[in-house]
Amino acid sequence: MKATESELLDLIAQEAIIDRAKLTRDATLEDLGISSLDVISMLFELEEKYGVVIEEGDMPQMTTLGEMVDFLLERINAEAAA
Repeated sequence: MKATESELLDLIAQEAIIDRAKLTRDATLEDLGISSLDVISMLFELEEKYGVVIEEGDMPQMTTLGEMVDFLLERINAEAAA
């Protein structure tokens, strides 16, 4: 199952309990208050929804929400195409 940026942003807003309107590509994870615990929770949800396993250690160092979304979309959609 392929993912879209909008679906990922909805999931991030839900898991990190952030107003969806605040989720812009250039927002930093720190400014949004997204913690490593939020990221782990998101990864579990992504695994459940898309059947993709992404370990926290697989994720590169990211600063912005856009970087995280791009990485997740690439991983999810690459596995969906395989």
